[in-house]
Amino acid sequence: MALRVAMASAVAAVFGSQTTAQASGTRIVRLSKVKVGGSHKFQLANGASALLFRTKAGVFAYQTICTHNGGSVEYFAASKLMVCGVHNASFDPLAAGKVVKGPDGSAATTIRALPSVKVKVAGAWIVLG
Repeated sequence: MALRVAMASAVAAVFGSQTTAQASGTRIVRLSKVKVGGSHKFQLANGASALLFRTKAGVFAYQTICTHNGGSVEYFAASKLMVCGVHNASFDPLAAGKVVKGPDGSAATTIRALPSVKVKVAGAWIVLG
């Protein structure tokens, strides 16, 4: 767990600001700050990093820790995939975080989908659900 917390802190330092969300109803970011089609990095109280997405249909989020070996997963808007930098496993955030390609090109069935994080819109804010 300490390694994951350290990784989350390092990712925040390299890739920009994050917010920290702790309990249900905790504010993550103002809705107006995340445009439709956009995303926002945040950190859960347990130290895990997460990424939320906003679509016309609403908001959803996933932890950004690869289910294969705990590597950091980054979102690539051009391909619309979340990819682990360790073994290149890829996940589709628009299809419930399902695995598109397993580690090092292995079958998608070799690992689990990314864990979802419950989020919702509450007034002018996106909050933990």
